[in-house]
Amino acid sequence: MANFYGFKINPKQQVVDKAKSLYGRDSKVKVTGNRPTPLECKSLGLPEGTYHVECFVNDKLIANAHMRNWRKAYGLLRVAVETAFEKTLYQV
Repeated sequence: MANFYGFKINPKQQVVDKAKSLYGRDSKVKVTGNRPTPLECKSLGLPEGTYHVECFVNDKLIANAHMRNWRKAYGLLRVAVETAFEKTLYQV
């Protein structure tokens, strides 16, 4: 991922690019993110005010993350996608 002329790819697109590079360009990648209501946070077991992100590859949830700062949440998700891919490599 190169930055051209000071342009920085947004965090959500960075997760999509990482997932496609790991799971294949033909993979269907969907990345979602939202800030759940306090009631939803309680049911999900998340702290209030967090931003929750998920990554699906071929309609299968492979990773999720949450943090107050939405940009950092996507950064954590990118790491979680790499970790999930690494775990699939070592499954026998």
